[in-house]
Amino acid sequence: FFRWFKLSSDDESARTPVSLSDRIRQVGGTLIIREAQVEDSGKYLCVVNNSVGAESVETVLTVTAPLKAQVDPPVQTVEFGRPAAFTCTYSGNPVTSVQWLKDGQPIGHTDTVYRIASVTRESKGMYQCFVRNDHESAQGTAELRLGGRFEPPQLVQTFSEQTLQSGPAVHLKCTAAGDPTPEITWQLDSNRVTNSDSVQIGQFVSANGEVVSHLNITAIQTNDGGLYSCVASSSVGSVKHAARINVYGLPYIRTMSEKSVVAGETLVVHCPVAGYPIDSIIWEKNSRMLPINRRQVVEGNGTLIITSVQRAADQGRYTCVARNMQGYTARGNLDVKVM
Repeated sequence: FFRWFKLSSDDESARTPVSLSDRIRQVGGTLIIREAQVEDSGKYLCVVNNSVGAESVETVLTVTAPLKAQVDPPVQTVEFGRPAAFTCTYSGNPVTSVQWLKDGQPIGHTDTVYRIASVTRESKGMYQCFVRNDHESAQGTAELRLGGRFEPPQLVQTFSEQTLQSGPAVHLKCTAAGDPTPEITWQLDSNRVTNSDSVQIGQFVSANGEVVSHLNITAIQTNDGGLYSCVASSSVGSVKHAARINVYGLPYIRTMSEKSVVAGETLVVHCPVAGYPIDSIIWEKNSRMLPINRRQVVEGNGTLIITSVQRAADQGRYTCVARNMQGYTARGNLDVKVM
């Protein structure tokens, strides 16, 4: 007496009797499957019984079918910062692996659904889902486009802090991307830098749509040192990078314009110091060194912070004093007006 069972792929101890039909017949100990389908693949168990006992044997059936794959949706346009998802649907047998690529490069994802939590500029492009077995492969392709809200500027290349002697030429470079195309401006200690006899600023848009800006100083001097910033701005945002350019020489403080602040807000002032090295930077008001109360903080880099500004106590003239190890000093005045 012969009986055929199909074993579960999850638990081989679980077996289900093969259901016979017009397509699946049993002749003696032979199981005949006509017009085999992918679903027929799996492990089969034949059990034979007689008056003496029972014996069994396993066999594996693999029904192959050409691989096909597609990714849905084939094209999607997603706003910057919004989520996105692609689903890889495939058919055929056997399938031994699923792999996702972006613009031809593996992205280390093997599930059938690929999710992007927050779309960025780098997310746009072509996505491919590859399904493979030992004999063939198939792929589906889809495209992610950026749309709706534009992309705020981002800096993709910046400059580093430098310390140097007077005399050489200095070249600073910032590269920015965004949609719409941003514009890059330059600042020295928060003041706009423009073209002059010793400073030249140039800007162009590269072939891939990035904005490249150069700031060139023909022969840098001590007084040119300070905190340089490049600011990339567009109608949908701005981003800033800053780094110090230190030039050896005596302390020097650039002229500071009057600063207005609304009563109750926080005042933050950076002392525009040049010269290097600088041993200390302090702030004074009415010849008294700050801080003189808990609302005032003077940081080591020369930044003065006053919280909860009050007109009676905080309006007036402040003096920044920079000193080097040899005792040379520079002084600069700042008038603060409380609105």
